[in-house]
Amino acid sequence: MKYYLFIHFKSGPEILTPPLQSKSSRYYELDVFRGIAVLLMVIYHFLFNLDYFGIWQMPAWFWPQQLYGFPITIMFIGVAGISLSLAAAKTKDTKTLTKRLIKRGAYIFALGLFITAATLIYPRDGAILFGVLHLIGVSTILAIPFLLSFTKEAQGLGKYKEKAAWSIPLVFGIIVILVSQAVEKISGPIWMVPIGIHPYGIYMLDYEPLFPWFGIVLVGVAVGAWLYPKGVRRFSFSFLKNEPLFLKPVSWVGRHSLLIYFVHQPILLAGLWLSGVIKLGVF
Repeated sequence: MKYYLFIHFKSGPEILTPPLQSKSSRYYELDVFRGIAVLLMVIYHFLFNLDYFGIWQMPAWFWPQQLYGFPITIMFIGVAGISLSLAAAKTKDTKTLTKRLIKRGAYIFALGLFITAATLIYPRDGAILFGVLHLIGVSTILAIPFLLSFTKEAQGLGKYKEKAAWSIPLVFGIIVILVSQAVEKISGPIWMVPIGIHPYGIYMLDYEPLFPWFGIVLVGVAVGAWLYPKGVRRFSFSFLKNEPLFLKPVSWVGRHSLLIYFVHQPILLAGLWLSGVIKLGVF
């Protein structure tokens, strides 16, 4: 099974981190981590474009399932899970949390459907049927049961148990990841693509099915619950209190990751086209 990060029209995630927090309540280290992932993604896609159009052959170890591209996806999706746990801890009650996550998940999934429609037109060779956006949208909703005990209401009622908050999603996440080893060997109809089952030989430019990637989201939720119990940093190192000036550009990228995720490939392709390096044709 191949997992590609190449995306013609989409880009990466506040997807991967639902912006349910106000700027004042954000922890800049998460934005920095996400920003690093975005910058690595842009570099990777630029090199992928060169390979895709036959300008420069990318080494085998550079492909997503190998040393470089694959960890970028893990970074994005892991931070998404961390952000979900942190946002849940700062939400008033379970009803509000549920409504917000369903709305946010549906919005992100709708963006994914737009990407699917767009890639059915161009490049046609390998449409994106269930990519990062689809995954984050669905996972945001599926993660709700693991987050209900995180809210301020649940904390006030004594329903928040720190060990359960991180151990339960961690165990389920590991199970999903392990089960994916069997799921990916199964061939089935194309409508089962979201869970990791598909016809043999199908080619998709970007494919992140629920098995194993929802498991990564849950592991991220667990990490977030451990690092930020009740929405507060577990570790209060002095260097974390104020964001260093040199990190501000990177955290800015992280805060605007969804926008950058959408526009970076068109900009990269336009740059290569304007420079005369490639020729683009839609039909």
